[in-house]
Amino acid sequence: MAPVIVAHDLRKRYAGFAPVLRGVNLEVEPGELVAIMGPSGCGKSTMLHVLGLLHAPDSGTVSILGKDVLSLNREETAAFRRDNLGFVMQQSNLFDHSTVFENVEFPLIYKEVPAAERWPRVIRALELVRLSSRVHYPSNRLSGGEQQRVAIARAMVNNPRILMADEPTGALDQRTSRLIMENFRKLCHSGGVAMVMVTHDAKMADFCDSVYTLEEGLLVCQRRSIPDVGANAGADLLKGPDIRLRTAMVATNFLKAGGEAPRTQAHMLHEQGLLTHVVTLQGGSLLGKEMQSYSLPMPVRHMGGLQAGSVRRAWVAPGRLTPEAERDFAQCRGILRRRASVRWTRAQGTDLARWARREGVECLYAAGGVRAPLVCWLASHMSGLPFAMDVRDTDIWLAAAREHNESVLQAFGILARDALFVRCTTRELLEALTAVVPAGLRAKLAWIPDPLTLVPQDEELAVAQIHEASKLPHIVACGVMEKRKGFDVLLKALARVRTLGREFRCTIAGQGPEYKALKSLAKKLDLGQCVRFPGFVPHANMNSLYLDADVFVACGQSLPGQPADGIPSALAEAMAFFVPVVVSDLPGQAWLVGQSGSIVPQGDDKALAEALEPLLLLQDKAQLEARLAQGTRGRERVLQLLERVPEALGQLFAPLLGRR
Repeated sequence: MAPVIVAHDLRKRYAGFAPVLRGVNLEVEPGELVAIMGPSGCGKSTMLHVLGLLHAPDSGTVSILGKDVLSLNREETAAFRRDNLGFVMQQSNLFDHSTVFENVEFPLIYKEVPAAERWPRVIRALELVRLSSRVHYPSNRLSGGEQQRVAIARAMVNNPRILMADEPTGALDQRTSRLIMENFRKLCHSGGVAMVMVTHDAKMADFCDSVYTLEEGLLVCQRRSIPDVGANAGADLLKGPDIRLRTAMVATNFLKAGGEAPRTQAHMLHEQGLLTHVVTLQGGSLLGKEMQSYSLPMPVRHMGGLQAGSVRRAWVAPGRLTPEAERDFAQCRGILRRRASVRWTRAQGTDLARWARREGVECLYAAGGVRAPLVCWLASHMSGLPFAMDVRDTDIWLAAAREHNESVLQAFGILARDALFVRCTTRELLEALTAVVPAGLRAKLAWIPDPLTLVPQDEELAVAQIHEASKLPHIVACGVMEKRKGFDVLLKALARVRTLGREFRCTIAGQGPEYKALKSLAKKLDLGQCVRFPGFVPHANMNSLYLDADVFVACGQSLPGQPADGIPSALAEAMAFFVPVVVSDLPGQAWLVGQSGSIVPQGDDKALAEALEPLLLLQDKAQLEARLAQGTRGRERVLQLLERVPEALGQLFAPLLGRR
């Protein structure tokens, strides 16, 4: 494969100084990560600027991507640099008062990329550096490492064939520097991007394929290993998947219904070419949108708040249904609380049908809840499009099946009858619904658990398996602060553990109606100094919490009139991070944990305390080894159980793909 950079006999001298470059020769292959080292003032940055077409050499030749770049005029040089080269400097040089999106978008505006194409490219560039969740943050709210990762995303957003980096980790700590270098290696080896990096840090040079030193103006090769990138060379890392089916996922509130699971599911289906749009029926803000809902590489249409103008127009002129569908809709109205909700739901169904036809949508997919499947059902009847639906333990359907609520089950039967499929997120839910629906509908029900929403990256795996015994044991729990989560049981168990003389730290993350009551209970139990309530923790920051955790607790309970916990996404995440877990015996949690963790009766604070106590003996070598072994078993189990979820989700749409 032809080199992407060929520099021959480069010479450069500044007036009044000794020559900086005395005949430099360099070849860089596609996907090769090259480090240039040397003492300060030896000419490393000058050489990088010459290769990056920022300075011209006094003599010599430079060929980049087969073009003699020194023969180009100023305008041609600027265009070539813009289209083929990306730059990352020691200082991120972000626009402080602009958002992350605006910073990364800027090169696309300069290149005159259409606005409709900018959003997915920016998101995919941020996904390369694991910062898509920060897309609407002001850049001055980011840490130094995050700002540098944004700078990398900005350098990559035009899909350059070559990256030039001048001390990109010089101002960062060692852990963040390693993360940045892992990002560079991924970009080079998976996308065939060539990179030339100037550094004085030998540890960072160890990440590189080839290392050169600049000595008295001459480039000396210390080692060289050309990676085999094969067909990846020149690949567009930001190219979206090939679209196989234009599906729109519809959710009442995309962020809160099921936590992170619907967003991760949307990513998985999108990567398989099966999802092209996301629709939210309401939002938590006046504008009907949330900052985090944008971290998806596909359009997000909001139908709540001030974004609901087209829905209001549909309120005045709702779509028509057949007489049979009108009778079915009348039977479904009971699952909505108010008469106004019925009219608003019909208006949203009308608007969704009209929008779907305009956008060429081929399938509607309701991501749980009550309103979303009903809106999709209405839109399906008005547009003729197929629809499918998810059902979750937190929806009304499980309670209706247990209590034999005929009106709710009748509405579910109508939705299931017309749906392409009904995906149940837990086996318990599948069994409960199978027992109450007509026999002819049972084949439409499928049990596929939610996907794993967060796993440690390569650079975090080693950290996840190492424990600092010098710290107090750290117990972590998280979720919506509701009675069904059993956090009060956890606090009572912690009080029991403390009476045994065990010292610990505990973090209970989340918000909800029981937040103040739980803080008061912790104070009453004299746990105020050892239990922390940080409130809502952004999902992008949860990895830090898991890496510092010694035990994760999910103590949900089944209460009358309240939806039970299914499989909390945080429980699966903690297991993926090697964290030993203690859970209550709710069916979904018990299935996920199996023999890899401790299972205690619901609401039993004494049993919970007895399960926690041995896991806090980190100074005991045998107990520490047992804890690490339990964490390893948990990770292996959760990965084994959930590894086929993406494939299984894709198979649900196979009937539609077969018709095309």
